[in-house]
Formats: sequence, C-alpha cells, structure tokens
Amino acid sequence: MAAFFAVSAINRLLPPNVLPVPSIHVDESVLLFAMGLTVTAGILFGIAPAWRFSKVNLNEVLKETARGADSAARARLRNGLAASELALATMLLIGAGLLIQTLANLERVQLGFESRGIITFQLAPPPAKYPPENKAPQFYRALIDSLQASPGVRSAAVSSGIPFGNGNYTQSPVQAAGQSAASGTAVPIDWRTVSPGYFKTMRVPLLAGRDFTDADDNKSFLVTIVSEAAAKKLWGDANPIGRSFYRLADPKKTAFTVIGMVGDVRNTVLNQESPTVYYPIAWRVWPLMDVAVRSEGAPEALLLTIRQRVHELDAELALANMRTMDEWVANSAAQPRLNALLLGTFAALALLIAALGIYGILSYSVNQRTREIGVRMALGAQRGRVLSLVVGEGVRLAILGIAIGLLASIAVGRLLSNLVYGVSVHEPRIFVGVSLLLTAIAAAACAIPAHRASRIEPITALRHE
Repeated sequence: MAAFFAVSAINRLLPPNVLPVPSIHVDESVLLFAMGLTVTAGILFGIAPAWRFSKVNLNEVLKETARGADSAARARLRNGLAASELALATMLLIGAGLLIQTLANLERVQLGFESRGIITFQLAPPPAKYPPENKAPQFYRALIDSLQASPGVRSAAVSSGIPFGNGNYTQSPVQAAGQSAASGTAVPIDWRTVSPGYFKTMRVPLLAGRDFTDADDNKSFLVTIVSEAAAKKLWGDANPIGRSFYRLADPKKTAFTVIGMVGDVRNTVLNQESPTVYYPIAWRVWPLMDVAVRSEGAPEALLLTIRQRVHELDAELALANMRTMDEWVANSAAQPRLNALLLGTFAALALLIAALGIYGILSYSVNQRTREIGVRMALGAQRGRVLSLVVGEGVRLAILGIAIGLLASIAVGRLLSNLVYGVSVHEPRIFVGVSLLLTAIAAAACAIPAHRASRIEPITALRHE
C-alpha cells in the first residue's frame, strides 16, 4: 500500500520532463521481486537463531538463567547490528543534508534575469506560410508591436529559447577573427536568436554597447551581442565592442561584429552560467520560437489578451507551453528537489529504525540484567547511577555507530560531488549537526529503558527469573 501511495504522490507532485518517462507505476515484477527478497531475508535471518536454539545445552541455559546473564557473543551481535543501523542513518542523513543545502543554494542563486512578472508561450508558424527568410520575422515583429500596445503589458520579445524552457538550445564553436584555429581560442558557446527588446523584457543588464534594433537585418553586415563570459572566453579582459568572430561550422567564415555585451544568464541549469552569443532574429528564425511578455501585474491575467492578439494575426496558430517564467525556474530545481526528498525520506526511515534498534536492545538488556540492577540498588546504588548506567550503554553504542558512519561518509563523499552545489561534500556543519542530532535521538531512545531500570524494586528484582 505504501508503494502505491508513494508512486501516486510522485506522479502527482513532480513537474513534467523530470523523469525519463511520462509517468511511473508499480511494476508487478518489481513488486514480486521485493516481496520475494523480503521473505527470503526473513527466512535467512530466522534460520540462524533457529539452528542455534536447536543446539542448546540445557545445563548452560539453566546456569545463564539463574545468573541473569547473556552470552557475550550474542550481545556483541546485537550491538553490532544497532551500530550498523546508526552508521547507515548517519550516512543517509549527511547525504540528505548536503542535498537540502544544495537545493537551498540553488533557490538563492542569481539567475542573471528577473523571472517575476513574465509569461511565456511558444509558436510554430508553418514555414510554407511564413518563410523564415522574410515573412516569419515580419510576423513576430507585428506580434510584438500588437502585444506591447495591449493594456497590462510592459514589453514583449521573441527568442529561439528562453532560459530553462523547451526551446532551441544550440551550441556552436566560434573563433575570434584574426586568430588561427590552431591557437586554441575556438570555444563551444551557446547561441540563440532574439528580437529587439529581449534583454529589456528579461531584464538582463546591458553592460556595454547597444541592443538590437529593427535595422539590424543587413545580411552583409551581421551583428551580435555577447554575454560577459563569452567575451572573456574569446578576448579575455579586452573590450569586445567592435570585435568580430565567425562560426567554425560556416565554410564562408562570415564575420559577426559585436555591438553589445550583456550580463551572464543561467540558461539551462541553475548551478552554472552559460557563455552565450545572441543573434538578431532577422538572421535566423527557428520553426518553434518562444515569446516572452512582461506584465504590469499578475502575468496570468494576460492569458486571454495574448490569445486574442495572436489570433488577430493568424486564427489558425496554436499557442503551446503557456507558463510563467517563475514556473520554468521552479521546474529547473525539480530534480535537485526530488533528490533531496528521496534521500531525506530514506534517511528519516533509517533514523527511525536505528532509534527503535537502540530502544529494543536496551530494553532487552535491562530485562536480562534485572537481577544485577536489583543487587546494585540493594547495595546502595542510587537511581541516578542506574540511569547513567543504562543511558551510558546506549550512548556508547550510538557514538560507535555514528563514528563509523562519519568515516564512511568521508570515504564515499566523492560520489555526491556531481549532485551538490555551493557546499563541500565534507561540510563540517552538516557532519557536526548530524552527529549531535543522532546522539540526541539515541539518548532519547535510551530514556524509557533507563527510567524502567531506575524504578526496579530490589526485592522484586532478586526474585526475578
């Protein structure tokens, strides 16, 4: 039942395109395998004690019962299992802490643009009706003018791919003009085409030069705008304005002259900026383009207006993927959020099992040592001394398990190096915090057995068998 509930919750809560399949379900073969593995584990772990009890020496059992003693080997086995549970809980909690810190860092990261107040959608005008060489740019220019004239709209722009969207994300090696390919300056850089006003709409800062205009459609003099990181890759700290580069895929080596430099934007993932070059929309229009509209109020209020403006130009065009920019950004953090949620859930379960394990072992130990505790109290031991005796046993066991878990976490920390951002896999604060949390929970798990031990009446304990 828990598996069906968990799978249903995952399908309901996860945004699209996070998983490699449209949806997940409980597979019958996997479910049968898990059930079979559970039954097999129960049988295997039940065989050992059954076999041991079949070889019991009755005289030894009677002697141990009379002494209230327990086998040292069995005690070590129980303590080892409890320590292993705590070690596993330590590793999982540290991993969950690292992923939660990563998620917090990603949600605070500077995107390079302002997502609030933007609604986006995609259009795919038929190439036969809107040839990309002329009519497609004209259509988008008319659409932008119509949208910007609408009430409630601050600005509008078109791009071949908005940040974190489903548009065209193309990477192409470019070479700074005047340098040979052998010099090693050719670098793969993201590129996209944008309309005039795109940077204003997205609020990407213009650091130098100027924005595109409708006049930047001269095929004989191609212009471009580069991000700060792209400029550094191509020309170092030199001023990029007026410099040129060409695309290595272009056999004619047509030069693009830089007319502006803008701030860096995180286009595809939250944990790194993407060096990008921007071309004017007149240079190339993709079959599928993104339209971004910045509103004066709630962006969702523009849905009807946007549909009306598009259909006024072409009633047959369908609008796809209408979402706010905030939704695209939130979806980009869905995978880190899922990682943190799953590992956090497993860590919580492991912590619960470890706490129950310590509680069970100490309860059993107190029961086995009832006569010993009774003798201690009959000889004058105070209740506080009995409490510290039981709690100390549990805390020592917890420290052993936590220490093993910390060492294992240090050893395997590199496995998480590709999943964390802005935090070291050996972050001391997380290691110390997890250690203190587990120690406190272990001490709490000791409380009930310790309290019960301190309430033992000596006379009753001495009669205990």
